[in-house]
Amino acid sequence: MSISKTSTPAAPTAVGPLGAVWTALHDVPSDWPGCAVTMGVFDGFHRGHVALVRRARERAALHRLPSALLTFDPHPRTVTYPDRAPVQLLPLEERVRLAHRLGIDAVLVLPFTPALAAMAADEFTDQVLGRTLRARSVVVGENFRFGREGGGDTALLDRAGRRLGFTVDAVPLVAHNGQACSSTRVRSCLTTGDLKGAEELLGRPWTPSPPPSSSGHRPD
Repeated sequence: MSISKTSTPAAPTAVGPLGAVWTALHDVPSDWPGCAVTMGVFDGFHRGHVALVRRARERAALHRLPSALLTFDPHPRTVTYPDRAPVQLLPLEERVRLAHRLGIDAVLVLPFTPALAAMAADEFTDQVLGRTLRARSVVVGENFRFGREGGGDTALLDRAGRRLGFTVDAVPLVAHNGQACSSTRVRSCLTTGDLKGAEELLGRPWTPSPPPSSSGHRPD
């Protein structure tokens, strides 16, 4: 199985003033030198996500390579468990903008499709992290899961890294008031009207997402 290269991209491929945005594997330049990459949904871009970006940038500087952020759109649960899919906190464009503002050189947005959901974790590491991004360093949260039915974890990444030539940083979750920062906690704060609590988890002021455009395009 391979990731389709004909899926409708979630956002236009472009190189903006702050960095590159790719919406398919074939958008990654053939002369891409490799990178330090962090991956996840990055919904909300809370303080835990910022910690991942900072570590990826540190690893990129160590290897003298670009930094990259790999994310998915739409949220994976809209495909795997649509009845439990959360309302996303930030539209895709805002996630990309925040990544670039934090110093990420390139953002790869993979359309999350049933084919991607069915891809085994080993195949994902080979195709995406190995052949396409040529990762030298992979940075994820310590509880990160990926691949078919969440079969991939940091231990699998470690094994793949020894084979493919990248190191793995499993970054501890960032705690606030004794609990880990998470998008779920941010949503809970917003649901109960605890704006201050949400902003403390985010590490910045909360700005509600704009409604979808009249064209029907889903920004998140």
